[in-house]
Order: sequence, then C-alpha cells, then structure tokens
Amino acid sequence: MAYYFVAAAALAAIPLLILFKVLVSKLKENPESLANIQQKFFMGVAISEAIPLLLIIYGYINLEPVDSIQELYIPGIIILFIMAYAIFFIFLQKNVDVTPEAKPTVQSFTFISIALAMSVPIIALVSLFMMVP
Repeated sequence: MAYYFVAAAALAAIPLLILFKVLVSKLKENPESLANIQQKFFMGVAISEAIPLLLIIYGYINLEPVDSIQELYIPGIIILFIMAYAIFFIFLQKNVDVTPEAKPTVQSFTFISIALAMSVPIIALVSLFMMVP
C-alpha cells in the first residue's frame, strides 16, 4: 500500500520538473511573458497531477496500518529522495544562463514551482505516517 504514495510522488514530481525546465528556459529568454508562462505552467501542473491525486485517493481508500515500521523506511526514503532531487533540479535550473534583468522573474517562478513540486510528496509522507502501527 505504501508504494501507491511513492508512485504518486514520483508521477507528480517528474512531469512538473520537465514542464519547469521547458518554461523557465522560455522565461529566461523573455521575462516579460511571465503571465503567459505561469498560465501554461499552472495548466500543465493541473493536468499532470490528475493521476497522482487518483493514486493518493486509492491509497487512502485501502489505507491500513503496517505490521512494523520497517516496512515504511524504503518508501519514506524514496519520497525524501524525490523531494530532494526536485529541489536540487529546480535550483540548478534557476541559476543557469540567467540575465540580471530576468533574475527576479525567474526567482519568483522558481519558488512557485518548488511549492507545487513539494505538494504531492508532502501528502505522500503524511500518508506514510498515517500507516504507522
């Protein structure tokens, strides 16, 4: 059961990171198009998080406490790794080839992206805590 939440975290983070990489490169080229890029980003996030949210709902429907807490170590470590990788990837993209004019715009877009990238993995971690015996 714990791996439904791991799958939800991975399926939420990976498409969001790909979408972020594509759109932040466009934002670096043309910082004035922030509103249009944010609109595309939010639409992409909404579409890409549909399946992870269904996995979380399915996981909650079948939620049962585990026999021992050791069963939750590997799923928890995987989710924490996904979270760390997402933060590292987003901050790495933020600092590559940014002009001084685009820096404030890219930075605000970065922080919005981190918040959205962490939402489903945090829900997955909380769900794992709910499975503790």
